[in-house]
Amino acid sequence: MTLQARLKMATTTTNSLSASIACTEAKKLKKEIVLLDGRLINISPGNKLTIHDRDGKSCPVYFDALDEHNAFQLSLFTCLSSTLATHSLSYNSTISKALSAWLAHGNNKLCESVSLKEISTIFEIKPSYRAFIIPILRRVKEYSLPGLSEDVADFLENDHKWEQKGGGSYYTLITNDPEKGALTNQELHSIHLALNHGYASKHVSLYAFTLCWLFIGTGVRPVQVCRMTRNDVIIHDKAGMEVTLRIPLAKGEGVITNEYWIRKAPTVLAECLITYLDMYTHAETPKNEPLFQGAPGDLSILVTQTLAGLPTYSERLEGPIHISPYRFRYTMATRALAQGASDAEVARLLTHRSTSCIKFYRASMPQLQKPIRQALGKEMDYFASAFQGRLIEHLDEASRAGDDECVIADYLRLTGEALGACGTRAECHQHAPIACLSCPYFEPLINAPWETLMVTLIEDQKVETEPRIQQINHNAMAAIQQIMAVRDSRFEAVV
Repeated sequence: MTLQARLKMATTTTNSLSASIACTEAKKLKKEIVLLDGRLINISPGNKLTIHDRDGKSCPVYFDALDEHNAFQLSLFTCLSSTLATHSLSYNSTISKALSAWLAHGNNKLCESVSLKEISTIFEIKPSYRAFIIPILRRVKEYSLPGLSEDVADFLENDHKWEQKGGGSYYTLITNDPEKGALTNQELHSIHLALNHGYASKHVSLYAFTLCWLFIGTGVRPVQVCRMTRNDVIIHDKAGMEVTLRIPLAKGEGVITNEYWIRKAPTVLAECLITYLDMYTHAETPKNEPLFQGAPGDLSILVTQTLAGLPTYSERLEGPIHISPYRFRYTMATRALAQGASDAEVARLLTHRSTSCIKFYRASMPQLQKPIRQALGKEMDYFASAFQGRLIEHLDEASRAGDDECVIADYLRLTGEALGACGTRAECHQHAPIACLSCPYFEPLINAPWETLMVTLIEDQKVETEPRIQQINHNAMAAIQQIMAVRDSRFEAVV
């Protein structure tokens, strides 16, 4: 055999061996996944999955954006493989589109260890995709897969510690995070119902119930709750559920004296605190004892564990709601902005000493509406709207005519007159009648004393120091003006 023939044979053998190895590696990376509808599919990195859901909608999953020779992208492939078995095709398709857009930006495609530099490029992709990147990166960390730097791992696990880092720019990602950021209206409703039912069925203690509602109703940090004493809950009127909270400020360099944030407790929280503190009525313990025992981390863990044990559900995540005290903080901030509050008002609401971070909350608002899709968009309309209900002339015209429980009775105790009726039997924990004015189920009486209520709201606003409550009164007054305008136009038409 000639030397040329031997070289040709050696080359052929080497190529065959390489092809065999490549084939073996491909088989290792190829996975079989059982979808939620029971279908068995094969997936592999580098190959786009072209598939339709059970309704015939095309839901491609872009595995072709993932390089099988890149360790980080193989980690992403592993995470997407797991969500394919637990979430809808539409959900996975959107995640893969978001990843494709992010990896295509700059040099991200070649990166094998994601740093803060790559995290920052999330701001450069389409706003509607940004919210889907952080959750899958968090799965990479949870599964202990390669591809994340130490700083990124810390950011994903301890996002609240990054409040001031990067000038606060990371808040745009944090608040927009569907797993740790602002909650949607549907998610809040699910949490409220589950928490109330858990307490009613004695699965949740009064202690945990009150602590959870304190975070839900105020949006304060765990360290602030930890510093509160029983003296910081000032009960003005038990029957009227009038309670003022004195919440210590948590931050400030060189501050020696204690500073406090004074605000009125929402009705549900006020009721919880009154019941909770009644336990100490006959106790001999001093009132300067902590309101809740434990370090900030202990209180945070208790809230997280309590709510994690309840049957909550997130429509956008297609599973249980991931809950921590800070999520209620982000929710309060974004909703205050949605209501039209200024940066200074939101800074005070969050007990920030400056407005430096608030611009990043505000910057996150356009992104919040898209990734959360229709859920958050609807609730933003709700908070931004004024009167949406149906005017009636008599209570017998109400949807629940003859049902005494439908009458909005809170204001009845002040004037002796009813304002209207509630058109739904849904459980509601909002403050009537103020919240009713922007509720689509409210059926106000056209001849109710609206001018008197308007004067009352104006006077309340003058003495109210809490910007968020003032903003709520703005919306209520706008609704009253609309009601009076409709009333007056009808009167003029009759005349």
